[in-house]
Amino acid sequence: MKSILVRSLPVSLALISSLVFAGGCKRLVDKAVPPQLPPPQTGMAEQINPQLEISLDASLNDKEREYLKEDFRFAQSLKFKPETSPYFVTAFNSRAGEGILRFLDERIGHIIGPDTTVESRFSYTANTGNASNKAVTIATNIGTAVWLETIAQRRSINFFTNNTSLPVNDPRIGIIKLGRAYSVFDENNGRPLNTVARTSILVHEARHSDCTGGLADRDFLNLASGQLPENRSCGHLHTICTSGDYEGLPACDGKQWGAYALGWLFANEIVKNCENCTAAMRATAEAVALDSLARIPQELAREMRSGSLNQPDMSSTPPTN
Repeated sequence: MKSILVRSLPVSLALISSLVFAGGCKRLVDKAVPPQLPPPQTGMAEQINPQLEISLDASLNDKEREYLKEDFRFAQSLKFKPETSPYFVTAFNSRAGEGILRFLDERIGHIIGPDTTVESRFSYTANTGNASNKAVTIATNIGTAVWLETIAQRRSINFFTNNTSLPVNDPRIGIIKLGRAYSVFDENNGRPLNTVARTSILVHEARHSDCTGGLADRDFLNLASGQLPENRSCGHLHTICTSGDYEGLPACDGKQWGAYALGWLFANEIVKNCENCTAAMRATAEAVALDSLARIPQELAREMRSGSLNQPDMSSTPPTN
């Protein structure tokens, strides 16, 4: 499995996650044009599962829908031994796949296709572009980024889907934009990621929907002046790696129990305690876990592995005004 390099998605001001391979950053630049109302005809979304509120946008193709449904079925099917990590039980509130499914459902609301232009889906016009044409995006949580933009600009922004518009007033709106690599990871031979790797990406992106600890007055001031909030756990923003293969890149967790830590927790539990996983699934999970662990500050990684780190805080408290 090729290593996955994570870059950030700055939305005028913020470093938000974008899982990419071999370079390139996404940038959304607000042009401050009037809202685009009434909402455009976006096509009708499909509910991924009658039990879930997650919708598959009309922009997704058949293969992407097939893989996403497979991944959510996989998450739901997982069974773990009684020795399951207390961290895992706290994070997913369960020792079974149903807990992972609830975790995803609470933090992912809408999944849109890689060919969807941001300009067509929000009530402002944005310019998207890669710093490098070598970038291959796997998935990006753009909902949290746009939510931070509403605070920075002190104005409402709506998301267009299902032939209607929804206010972006909470990071847990969970708007996930797939990249082409989600369904075709290796363009040379069309080889896709397997379901373990894809599901770990969904867990990672879902964590970015949590504003853990909320925003203080100084965070509002920072955002209004085009700076990052001091509380990097709101959105679990990536930070610059200080060592290892990703040194100097915005590809690491800045605080404890960030998006990479949750990805590690999910994958590591498959390796250690999954009752109904195959050897191939465990091998992929081990590669994902090792890659995620390399993106976590060394002291936090040691404490996670030893069980001495605080239990993860899975709350989200965005401002109400």
